Amino acid sequence: MFGFRTRTNLKVACVTANERGLVRKDNQDSFFVDPAKTVFCVADGMGGGSEGGTASRFVCEELEKAVASATDFAARMRAVDVAIGAANARILAYAEEKRFRQMGSTLAVLLIDPENGRRAAICHIGDSRVYRVRGGSAELLTHDHTVGGQLSAFATGRQAVSLKSRTNPLSHILTRAIGVDKNVAGDWRKVDVAPDDRYLICSDGVHDVVSDSLVGEILTVERGLKSASRRLSDVIVRNGAPDNFTYVIIET
Repeated sequence: MFGFRTRTNLKVACVTANERGLVRKDNQDSFFVDPAKTVFCVADGMGGGSEGGTASRFVCEELEKAVASATDFAARMRAVDVAIGAANARILAYAEEKRFRQMGSTLAVLLIDPENGRRAAICHIGDSRVYRVRGGSAELLTHDHTVGGQLSAFATGRQAVSLKSRTNPLSHILTRAIGVDKNVAGDWRKVDVAPDDRYLICSDGVHDVVSDSLVGEILTVERGLKSASRRLSDVIVRNGAPDNFTYVIIET
């Protein structure tokens, strides 16, 4: 577990998990956290045989490199965009060198402003997600870049729910990922941060098998970060852990 106190005296702590799961032979997920710079991310690789893990690792390496010299919140946001571009080019070049038809990675990043701990920014590409748990419930702060997720924006009621459901095959087809096209950009969103908020950044190996309501319950009832992490992992394993699962839980 990591902890850091910002200049606004807002304490930031986090706990992480990165597991292969019970079915997959390889772990293609990666994560990067820098509590001192209040940067947290999860990346989920795909394609290229077993090289999805290489793609997600490239993403995290480029992010770590880019934020290292960022001195303020705006610079950190710019650094994320720089890292996405660098990782995209690196994955494309690697895939061409290895003659892989396609490989890539999702990305979900949370940045908390260390100068003003009441604000944060989220950037995401693909179907890795960011949730905020406040007042006992989990709010999804990202929207999946999948066929189902995109179509659900134009639907209502049961049709929208069905399109976003993980049992719908369309929900697994990515419409955006790092390393797939020559140009890619993340979707940004600024959010407010309150004391006692908890944030969950996770790969689809988590949100495929744990409902939003259960995320809210676990991160509310389990007051310790380590106990929350243990319970979340236990739920995933009890549900078969059919995919790699990676998450970062951040507490403010």
